[in-house]
Amino acid sequence: MNRRPFLLVLTALLVSLALVSGTALAQTPKRGGTLRVSYGNEIAHLDFHTAPGYEMMWVAMNVGCGLVNITPDGKFVGDAADSWQTSSDGLLYTFKLRKNVLFHDGTPVDADAVKFNIERLRDPATKSGMRPFYEPVHSLEVLDPQTLQIRLKHPYAFFLHMLAAYRTGLTLLSPNSIQKFTVDDRKQGKPGAIIGCGPFKFVEWVKGSHLLMERFDKYFQPGLPHLDKVIIRVIKDPVTEMAAFKAGEIDFIASFSPDHVDTMRAQNPKAQIMTGKETTPMLAAMKVTVPRDGKPMSPDRAPHPIFGDLRVRKAIGCFGIDRQEVVKIAFKGQATPWVGMAPPGTFESVNVNQLCPYDQAKARALLAEAGYGPPKPLTLELITNTEKSVFNVIATVLKEQLARIGVTANIRLVDKVSWMNTTLGDGPWDMYVEDLLSLLTIDSNGYLSSAYTSTKSSAWSHPRHTDTKVDDYYARYAKELDATKRKALAKEFLEYMADNMYWNTISGSPFYMVAQPWMKGYTYNAEFEVHYHKVWLDK
Repeated sequence: MNRRPFLLVLTALLVSLALVSGTALAQTPKRGGTLRVSYGNEIAHLDFHTAPGYEMMWVAMNVGCGLVNITPDGKFVGDAADSWQTSSDGLLYTFKLRKNVLFHDGTPVDADAVKFNIERLRDPATKSGMRPFYEPVHSLEVLDPQTLQIRLKHPYAFFLHMLAAYRTGLTLLSPNSIQKFTVDDRKQGKPGAIIGCGPFKFVEWVKGSHLLMERFDKYFQPGLPHLDKVIIRVIKDPVTEMAAFKAGEIDFIASFSPDHVDTMRAQNPKAQIMTGKETTPMLAAMKVTVPRDGKPMSPDRAPHPIFGDLRVRKAIGCFGIDRQEVVKIAFKGQATPWVGMAPPGTFESVNVNQLCPYDQAKARALLAEAGYGPPKPLTLELITNTEKSVFNVIATVLKEQLARIGVTANIRLVDKVSWMNTTLGDGPWDMYVEDLLSLLTIDSNGYLSSAYTSTKSSAWSHPRHTDTKVDDYYARYAKELDATKRKALAKEFLEYMADNMYWNTISGSPFYMVAQPWMKGYTYNAEFEVHYHKVWLDK
């Protein structure tokens, strides 16, 4: 027998097995290590049920847990809930909880704890931006320690979407910690005040320096998380941030400005640059009303001296903005010019671009009709913030475009927290550039009428219009369980918003995250879901 061919085949087989085994071994998650994350902005504060800003929300999603999560392809998966059922009329949701879920203080995540958290969000005294989304809730009933029933007043097509991924979704915190500590304790990150049920425990927040989380060893998902710690630094300048990334000082950039993506690719060819559908609108928002008595958040509203006039809103926001040019300059063509309030990647969005063609002559005519022209030139303030450098690029392009129709726009650049305090706090502003919030669905309270004429609106309704017809459109849309009928309502709704320029979108806003090649296990889901529990470091 000639043994040589046999030996060659055997050798080849062993080499193949070794390669397969090595590949499998290389992809086996490694336990330990610290994930170093950079934010472009400071966290506002740490009371997860009330704080604004994605910077806080991405912390809340890892320190807290919820009932359900949503995958990038739109499927719902259980978190603290093991299963759930919905009645045929859409009015009753029954959640069965896992038995092994604990808060970081060792207390159980049971039906009473979930009820406590939802009731806190619904309580007007909490002043949560999530409260309007719980308006459909009629009652909560604890059937046993592992079973909670939520009964609605009327159908709400996006109830699970809301629980999973609207801002923080439903973030569960230990009732003991909420009762023991004050809101200010939580806002400031006082030790012991922030007790969640997620894969990481909150350790400390040194404002202006870092936020630290560490593994919760009794997390209910076996073997997770892989990481020992997650540390978040704030690096406001994108050039400095890129330098830190290139030097290997940063593993993950949570939100990266689109105008620097090409530079990042050139400097770091092995970097993982993640992006997806455009679910965030880039806004050139115009304030419709102001407090008549001069007191911010006053229910007594008066028309904004400039944008209270629809003719001016349409002249500037509709016909005076060349959206194609903005996209070409600011996004290097890598975004979609858009007019509708819901961007192209949002579920059930509709293209209404035909309502607002770029037309300088029509813009000038409307301004003249409103009393503006050479004898009475229009001057306004355009505020934006430092979160992303692309905001200032867009503001500069808009300034030049408005000059073409005889309007002077003075740009005011502030930090993100100052911007939120001004806009959310009903401070003085005329127009702003920002990609305010991601829209998983059209269902949002950000565009409803002022909180003072609508029980469903909130501080997120920056334009402060008082048109309750918008609320009526929204109510019909969100209650409709038939997808075909809902899509028709969406078109009508989006056209009405664009025709009245209550929510002025320029384009979709591409969202980017950047990771080092050794960061493994992360699932990109835009701003909606930022979870580190499956992340591991291959180094």
